[in-house]
Amino acid sequence: MSTEDAVFQCYYGGNFVVENGIKVSYVGGGILSLESKPQVVLTNLMESLNESIWQQRIWYKLPYEEYSELKQLCNGDQNFQRMCLAAVWTKVVDIFLEKEENGDAGDGSHVDRVVGDGSHVDRAVGDGSIGDGAAGDGAVGDGSECDRVFIDMEARVEQNLAGFVDEEEHDNDESTPLNSDCEEGERRYVRCKKGSGDIRIEQVFDSIAEFKEAVIDYALKEGVNIKFTRWGSEKSEVRCSIGGNCKFRIYCAYDEKIGVYMVKTFIDEHACTKDGFCKVLKSRIIVDMFLNDIRQDPTFKVKAMQKAIEERYSLIASSDQCRKARGKALKMIQDEYDEQFARIHDYKEQLLETNLGSTVEVETITIDGIVKFDKFYVCFDALRKTWLAYCRPIIGIDGCFLKNNMKGQLLAAVGRDANNQFYPVAWAVVETENIDSWLWFIRKLKSDLKLQDGDGFTLISDRQKGLLNTVDQELPKVEHRMCARHIYGNLRRVYPGKDLSKKLFCAVAKSFNDYEYNRAIDELKQFDQGVYDAVMMRNPRNCSRAFFGCKSSCEDVSNNFSESYNNAINKAREMPLVEMLETIRRQTMIRIDMRLRKAIKHQGKFTLKVANTIKEETIYRKYCQVVPCGNGQFEVLENNHGFRVDMNAKTCACRRWNMTGIPCRHVLRIILNKKVNPEELVNSDWYLASKNLKIYSESISGVNGIGFWIRSGEPRIQPPPRPTGTKKKEKRKKGKNESPKKKKKGKGVQEPPEKRTKVSKEGRSIRCGRCSTEGHNTRSCPSVGVVNKRWPKKTPDGVSQSMSIGTNEGTSQRPSQPSQNSHFD
Repeated sequence: MSTEDAVFQCYYGGNFVVENGIKVSYVGGGILSLESKPQVVLTNLMESLNESIWQQRIWYKLPYEEYSELKQLCNGDQNFQRMCLAAVWTKVVDIFLEKEENGDAGDGSHVDRVVGDGSHVDRAVGDGSIGDGAAGDGAVGDGSECDRVFIDMEARVEQNLAGFVDEEEHDNDESTPLNSDCEEGERRYVRCKKGSGDIRIEQVFDSIAEFKEAVIDYALKEGVNIKFTRWGSEKSEVRCSIGGNCKFRIYCAYDEKIGVYMVKTFIDEHACTKDGFCKVLKSRIIVDMFLNDIRQDPTFKVKAMQKAIEERYSLIASSDQCRKARGKALKMIQDEYDEQFARIHDYKEQLLETNLGSTVEVETITIDGIVKFDKFYVCFDALRKTWLAYCRPIIGIDGCFLKNNMKGQLLAAVGRDANNQFYPVAWAVVETENIDSWLWFIRKLKSDLKLQDGDGFTLISDRQKGLLNTVDQELPKVEHRMCARHIYGNLRRVYPGKDLSKKLFCAVAKSFNDYEYNRAIDELKQFDQGVYDAVMMRNPRNCSRAFFGCKSSCEDVSNNFSESYNNAINKAREMPLVEMLETIRRQTMIRIDMRLRKAIKHQGKFTLKVANTIKEETIYRKYCQVVPCGNGQFEVLENNHGFRVDMNAKTCACRRWNMTGIPCRHVLRIILNKKVNPEELVNSDWYLASKNLKIYSESISGVNGIGFWIRSGEPRIQPPPRPTGTKKKEKRKKGKNESPKKKKKGKGVQEPPEKRTKVSKEGRSIRCGRCSTEGHNTRSCPSVGVVNKRWPKKTPDGVSQSMSIGTNEGTSQRPSQPSQNSHFD
């Protein structure tokens, strides 16, 4: 089943059980499981059912819906369109056929008519015209008779149109037999519809290869084990592969009279029993079955392929067949990716053609006459204009490793939207993350985002030396914040044995004013002088809110929104270069569309960021007391410490209101009894819901595939070398301050305490048995020559044996019997 197909469970020949005027179940009849594209399901349903669907109402529901939610289905109506859209996501749809209670079946009013391909069409023979007076007289009550007549007519029209479409598929000079002119009364031969699996006598083909494809489709559809016993350029024969007295035979040969290949013998009789195997099911056929699945999921397993073949066709495929097919599919896909990589200049021109005004740069280097990839940068015009017009003047910059065979770095610039969520602005791919790469990337951003010398803008990143020097050089006046989380991680690496309190360091970073900052610094100094000196060497003013400006209306002390963006594109980073860039672009488009829908549904003047911040500050409002000073000024006491609030200037000494633009706890305490909506005191337009709607109102334009790329004339770029062996699963190495690697299910720390057999060593430090120092064992002990203090072994009854430790000199003896002091309850 392809990605566009869905499974339709068709219930026919039964009746609905109705209780209190509501359908509750469907009983009787049969069930047909049909794999089809949603748009042509009715046509395929007519071909697959053994009974006519005329004069039957067609209903559908999704798997999670009740019978009371059934919707009537007509080809092309709104319900049909809704069903097609839903089937793309649910992949399963239930269809029910309900016969008309007042139908005229059985009274001789229906006559079967045979068309050219041998199929039957029901033709209603009415007693009168639909437009005569009798029809009008019969239109009483709920109009069911008129509905029936209309449905019958519509169904006939649909089938006639379907018939015309089938004919148009072969309406060309090459595929039409020479003597197929129906006007002279000559015989018309039937062609095989590709993928149908139908073979019949006198069926014609353009080549033996086309006949072999039809045989393979037939074998898969019927689940039979057949093989080619004769093959050549002009004839081919198929027989049963099981052997014995089975008479099954298909013979196709070239017919000189009509100039095409014809099935001249077709004995569709099997005297054998299906064994579940099929000799015409080769690895190349399996490649065609799962190429799209493997393209979407390169980790598609061999066992999954075997299971899918068995479920679809009731056939058994060997693991070797599926393994070879998977390897061929991966090679074909990699060839496609290499072609995209070689034509990355053409990809650049396609981006510029479909997204006018965007900036796309590709840089290459030539080594020994071979053109190799060096850098790629893209900033779409829609993202750039949106950030300049509606987003706060703050950018987070970060780099992450690529997990494909190119082994480069992806640099990204991410902004904040009106709801304080990340908004990607530009991204680039470089070979290595060094000073030259950062300088190139910062200069591109500086030009696209009109940063000039950085005055009025805020930049947040980690403390990479190359990035720090580049920012100082290109953006000397920018407010450059250092990510507090990275600084804390570096401190943990410098002091691995210290129990460095994260709470103390966060208090320094999250201090909004000098009072909170000085108090947090003093507590850190009392905790450990060495840690305090290390923090001061890193200049905490760059990562503390107490020294941040208020122009950006953002209180971020960490670069978490850039890290979140890196995590969002984690899967894309495993893909080849062009496919990765396309996936990032499409993910950005999908994200913009999702955020736009949420922004349209949101009701309120401001985004949820404002409401959530006010809700958090309301918790601490009860610890505050208000002392009025007159002229709109107040003194608010929090834990016996005063904060001056100016309601006219909308400022507070705590600087929360000044920095974020959202009322702080002191302001909320002042307006507690004044029936004032806190949102009226928001002094920043960056959080307006209307602005958030504008941010996501414009998206990136679609891009054509490689078949539409115009040749740019630039030299082809040599693709990176293909990896050999099994691909290792790339995982980011976590720092010491992050959560440890989770154990697999069934290991000690994951098991319930009552089921554990041994105490877990998780979180416990090791101690050397030679020198009694923590952090290493005897194998890596640096103290050479120190006596190895081995602990005595225990006997099966739990009693320690007496043994000597070390050499003869300085030996000691442990007690032969355990004492009470040597055991702990």
